Amino acid sequence: MDYEETARKLIVYSRGMARGSLNTVQGLSVGESPVLYYLSTKDDGVGVNPSDLASQLGYSRARMTRILDSLESKGQVRREHDAHDKRRVLVFITEAGRKCSRDENAKGVQAVEKLIDSLGERDTQELIRILQKGNRITYGDHSPDDLDN
Repeated sequence: MDYEETARKLIVYSRGMARGSLNTVQGLSVGESPVLYYLSTKDDGVGVNPSDLASQLGYSRARMTRILDSLESKGQVRREHDAHDKRRVLVFITEAGRKCSRDENAKGVQAVEKLIDSLGERDTQELIRILQKGNRITYGDHSPDDLDN
């Protein structure tokens, strides 16, 4: 087996499948969607430091700034100075951002459902098995085998 060629194919096909199945909604860029999703998992009224957000999602600070600028211009997030430390800024998701995240998630699920239907049950179960194995190899035994929540 040519490992280098196989690795390239895996990278290309997995990126292509993710982009094709999880198309962006309402003019979101690929980087904006994970930010909205992450913020939507926070309790109402809980802000996130942009640097912490960038670190959590694996983005550079510069990229995070561009993403937040764009989301803020769309009314999906807002930035406020931290009440306890005016030098710090916190990011909050707006109701419009929550709605966009819910809509995008629903659209992504529908797209993956179509993929599953095209693959069939046997190939889908095999794909899940292989992805779980890859996830365990990459992230260790601390990652969940399934998503019950």
